Amino acid sequence: MPTVLTLDKSLSLLEAVVASPQGVGTRALAKDLGLNVATVHNIAMTLVRRGYLRQDERTRQFHAGIRLSLLGCSRGAREPLGLIAREAVQRLSASLNESVMVVAMEHGHLTNLAFAPSRQALRVQEPEDMSAYAHCTAVGKVLLAHLEAPHLATFFTDRELDRHTPKTITTKAALDRELANVRNQGYAQTRDELCEGISAYAVPIRDPWGGVFAAIGASAPSFRMQRADTIKATLAGLREAAATIEKSLAQTAAPSSLV
Repeated sequence: MPTVLTLDKSLSLLEAVVASPQGVGTRALAKDLGLNVATVHNIAMTLVRRGYLRQDERTRQFHAGIRLSLLGCSRGAREPLGLIAREAVQRLSASLNESVMVVAMEHGHLTNLAFAPSRQALRVQEPEDMSAYAHCTAVGKVLLAHLEAPHLATFFTDRELDRHTPKTITTKAALDRELANVRNQGYAQTRDELCEGISAYAVPIRDPWGGVFAAIGASAPSFRMQRADTIKATLAGLREAAATIEKSLAQTAAPSSLV
């Protein structure tokens, strides 16, 4: 039993650090988890030595470590997420009869995790890597809107805001305004920005700790996605699918109570 309890405490501590992207100190962790400071320090330093956490030398606060990131990005870790996403995407695509996709950001790239094309003859086909089109796609805007400022700047270090149509956003100021609007309204939209005649909507998918790690979007020829009732139904379907994915993730990541 002590071994099980120690493991439970360690996992709860790890989750608490992941939920604090700005960093968190030993005393704050001890207070939040209801543990004594010495126990928290010992567990945290063990995780630091294994690379799952790192400790800032100046602030002494703990952050997620590179080994944790690599573990989460492994093929084995992504497969359950891909399965959950594919099921949700296929259901929504069948319901809307439009192309639906889930995209996540991995190592600075926007990766298509799941895609289901419309059954209609005139439909949208999405690329596997959407990194170059993040500024002019709905799923890309959602992911960019929830990046911290330094990470957003890094994303565009080697990328340009390329113009694809007359409506493509091509300036940093305009993109900043657009991303602020995405955060405020809770969804992103594009109309004729990547390709003339194509429109799309997307909403965020949050991890069990509240962070946005993926986006689910639906795209279609613009003439099929312009009526208010169609847009309303599309957003409702996207939000329901996102909630389904989030619920499945929460069930697999539900924290155990400390005793």
